[in-house]
Amino acid sequence: MPVTLINVFSVPKAKEEEFVKWWEAVKGDITKQPGFISGKFHKSLKPDSRFNYINVAIWENEDVYWKAYEKSVTPMKAKLQQLEVEMTPALYHVVFEY
Repeated sequence: MPVTLINVFSVPKAKEEEFVKWWEAVKGDITKQPGFISGKFHKSLKPDSRFNYINVAIWENEDVYWKAYEKSVTPMKAKLQQLEVEMTPALYHVVFEY
């Protein structure tokens, strides 16, 4: 069953441009992972939002997501720490659509 990753980021204003460029670079690796279906990267319209960036990605199932996560988590966390970015990821199943 597909799962949805919703990953919220709190990015300091001074680091936004560097964060977006970095994300554009790493998304190439993410999209090549087995089980990746699609993704969308969002920026808040409110300049003072706590979570000013949100990544929403669909994966074939939880197992393939966790394999991809294990492969990429260490270098990603190091870069996010350098950029002073807070990241909060979670997986979800669709309950219903409307």
